[in-house]
Amino acid sequence: MMEELTLHKSLKLAVKTEEIGSRFYERMAKKFSDNKEISDVFSQLAKDEKVHEAQFKKILASAPPEGEGSGTYESDQFARAIAVSEFFRIDEFRKIEDVKTRAEALSAALAFEKSTLLYYQSLKDSLGENTPLDEIIAAEKEHVMRLARILVTNAEFRGIRDSWT
Repeated sequence: MMEELTLHKSLKLAVKTEEIGSRFYERMAKKFSDNKEISDVFSQLAKDEKVHEAQFKKILASAPPEGEGSGTYESDQFARAIAVSEFFRIDEFRKIEDVKTRAEALSAALAFEKSTLLYYQSLKDSLGENTPLDEIIAAEKEHVMRLARILVTNAEFRGIRDSWT
């Protein structure tokens, strides 16, 4: 049976997720160093993940004591379901040697960003209004939109904060 997923455990998992994401993106930037466009995308994503990690550590430090401040039963169960989803089988995510093409690399990044976005939105259901978490969610949404646009249009990309204009 799965261990109870508390708010504190959820936030610790979010910190770990950002650590893993940063390492993954750093490794992808190196793997695709011969393609400046993709390498730059992954380098910027790695930097963003480090910022998110620090933000989650602050949220965790200011969270209510363990066992207090939890969301509704439904929001807690939703976060728990997301935590056991395919994304959180971390060993599968880290198989960088299996990623051969630009499209595979971008697809892996998009899947990671979509999964973390959904998880962080489920955390918001439990935490309620939380400005740092709202900022992280906004950044994750931006990552999803940018990565999807690159994949769909095969567009040139001048950086994760590119306005596409």
